[in-house]
Amino acid sequence: MAATLRTTAVAAVLALLADQTTAAATAASKCPTRFAWENAQLTNATIANSDPSLFGFGSDVYSSKASRSPNLAAECKAMPGDASWPSQKTWTLFNSTLGGALIQTVPLAAPCYSNWPQYDAAACAYVLEHWNDPHMHVEDPTSAMFPLYQGRTCLPTEDPTASNCTLGGYAAYSVAATEVSHIQLALNFARNANLRLVVRNTGHDFGDKSVGAGALSVWTHKLKGIEFVADYNCGGRSGPAFKLGSGVVTEEVYAAAEKNGVTVVGGECRTVGIAGGYIAGGGHSPMAALVGMAADQVLSMEVVLPNGRFVTANEDSNPDLYWALRGGGGSTYGVVSSVTIRAYPKMPTTTMTYTYTTGPNVTADTFFAALGVYMSYFDTFTAAGAYGYFLVAGTGPGEYLFNMMPMWGANMTKPQFTSLVTPFLNDLASLGIAITPVITEYPTLYQAYNGTFPAEVVGGADNHAASRLFPKENFEPAKLADTLAAVRHAIEGGGLLIGYNIRAAPNAAVNQANSVNPAWRKATGFFILAATWPADATDAQIQQASETLTNDWMARWREVSPGAGSYMSEGDINEPDFQQSFYGEHYARLLALKKKYDPTGLFYAPTAVGSEDWYVTDQLEWIPTQNGRLCRKT
Repeated sequence: MAATLRTTAVAAVLALLADQTTAAATAASKCPTRFAWENAQLTNATIANSDPSLFGFGSDVYSSKASRSPNLAAECKAMPGDASWPSQKTWTLFNSTLGGALIQTVPLAAPCYSNWPQYDAAACAYVLEHWNDPHMHVEDPTSAMFPLYQGRTCLPTEDPTASNCTLGGYAAYSVAATEVSHIQLALNFARNANLRLVVRNTGHDFGDKSVGAGALSVWTHKLKGIEFVADYNCGGRSGPAFKLGSGVVTEEVYAAAEKNGVTVVGGECRTVGIAGGYIAGGGHSPMAALVGMAADQVLSMEVVLPNGRFVTANEDSNPDLYWALRGGGGSTYGVVSSVTIRAYPKMPTTTMTYTYTTGPNVTADTFFAALGVYMSYFDTFTAAGAYGYFLVAGTGPGEYLFNMMPMWGANMTKPQFTSLVTPFLNDLASLGIAITPVITEYPTLYQAYNGTFPAEVVGGADNHAASRLFPKENFEPAKLADTLAAVRHAIEGGGLLIGYNIRAAPNAAVNQANSVNPAWRKATGFFILAATWPADATDAQIQQASETLTNDWMARWREVSPGAGSYMSEGDINEPDFQQSFYGEHYARLLALKKKYDPTGLFYAPTAVGSEDWYVTDQLEWIPTQNGRLCRKT
C-alpha cells in the first residue's frame, strides 16, 4: 500500500518536475533580477562623504588576518552608560545617514504603565486584547513572541502603577530596513562602535535569538517583495520559482502561490518569516515529507556580510556561504535580504482531523497504547508523502487528550488518503477507540492550510520547550516500546507534547547538499515538549521546571535516541552539547565558515554557531535571559 501511494503522491510530483525541467532547459536563461530596494546599496563614495570611522566597511572577510580596532578588541560589547557608548549626537548622525530609519525602543506594552510617556489606557486595552496574536508582535520592531528570555519585563498589565516596565533584553535601537544600504549601515556601525547586534524578522524563535540588551537590531520585516518566475532557468536549475524579500511571511507566500497556480514549501505558523530564521534553521513544513525541507528549496540568496558587503550566494557564487545559510542557523553569517525558492505544480491536498481522550472505556494504558500504534505507522505515512501535526496533553489526574490538528496528505485525493489511513483507524478501533475522523479534500495547499491549521498563540512567558528529532528506528518494533515509555514518562510528569510525523524527503529536483541538521534526514518524528508553570511563578519555580525538562524528561528522550538531534529554532536554550544536537556532523565546518565570514564576532545569538565564545552577564541558572552584557570569553 505505501509503495502504491508513494507512486501516486511523491513520484507523480517528481515526474511533473522532470517534464518541466526538460521543457525549460531548452529556453533562454532567465534569472530573477534584484528588487529595486536591493540596488540601493552603500558605496565607498557614500561613506567618504559621511564618517568612515563609524560607517566604513570591514576588512576583507577572506583574510586570515582580519584586523581589529581597539573597540573590537574590547572584552565586552558596549552598553548604554558606558564611556564607549555612542553619544546622542552620533545616534542622530546615524539616523540622518539612514534617512530616518532608526527607531529608539519603546516596549510594546509601555502604554500599560503610567511611568512611561506612552501611557494610554485605550492603547493598553488593545495590547492586552491582542497580546497572544502574533500579527501584533510582527509589526513591532523589537517585541519577542516568547518573552521568557527577554526577562519578562514590560508584559501587558491592567495595573498602570506596576513598576517592572524596563527594556530588559530588548534592543536599544532598531533599524527599520527598507533597502540594502540600511542593513549595510547598521552592520558597519555596530561593528565599528562595538555594539551588540541582533537581527529580527518576526521574533518567532523559542530562545529569543532576536533580542539582546543594549543591542542595535536590524529589523527586516519591511523588506517585502514577491516575484513569481514561471519559467525560472538559471544556474542549471529550471522550473517555476519565487523571489521573496526577507520580510515575507508564510501566509503571504502561500497566497501568492495560490494566485499563480503553484505550490510552495512554507511554515506551519502563518507569521513565520520564510527568508529569516525559518530557512536558516532548516524549515520544516507540511510539504516536507513530499519534497524536503524549506532550506532545500533555496535556489539563490542575496546577503549582507558581516563586513557590510552585499553578495549573492548560490551554487556558483559563494557556494560555501550558500551551503551554510541553508540550515546553519540565523544571526551567524550575514543578513539575508531575499531568497529565490523552488515552486511546484498545483496539487490537491487531503486532511484529516480527530480527537480522542481517556474515559470510562479508555484507560490511560489504552490511551498510550493508541499513541504507540500511531507511532508504529510513522514510516508508512511519511513514505507516502503524508505528514501529521498533533497534540498530546494531560487534562487531569490520569486523564489525557490526543488531538490530530491535522494529518496532511499532499498530492492525495480523498480516496487515496482514506486508503492510506484505514488500516491505522482499524487498529485504533481494535483498542476500543472508535473515532469518526473529518477527512476533507481541498484543491490546493492554500485552501487546505486555511481550512485546517489552527491559528498560533504567542506571547506567553509561562512555559519553555525543548525538542527531539527521532530517527525512524525509534518507531520500529525493536525500539518502539522504549520510545513510547520515555514519551509517556514526560507527559505523565506534566509535559505538553506537540508532535510531528514528518521526514525530510529526498528530492532530486533541488540541491539538498546543505547544512540542515543531518538528524532531519533520518527522522520520521519531531516532538516538541513544553514544561509549564503558573503565570505568577517565581524564578525558583521556573528554574525547577526548566531543569526537570532538560535533565529528566529530555534526558530520557536523548537516551532512547543516541546520536540523534534537535531543531534549533524550536529547541531548548539549555540543550546540553547544542553543537551536536542542533548541527550534528556539520558543526566543525560551520564553525570554520563562521570564523571566515565573521572574524570580528559581529553576529551572536544563543546556541548559534560560535556562541560558545561569548557569555551574557548576570544570569540565573536555567533562565539564561538576554538582558545582561554580552562579553567575549577569554
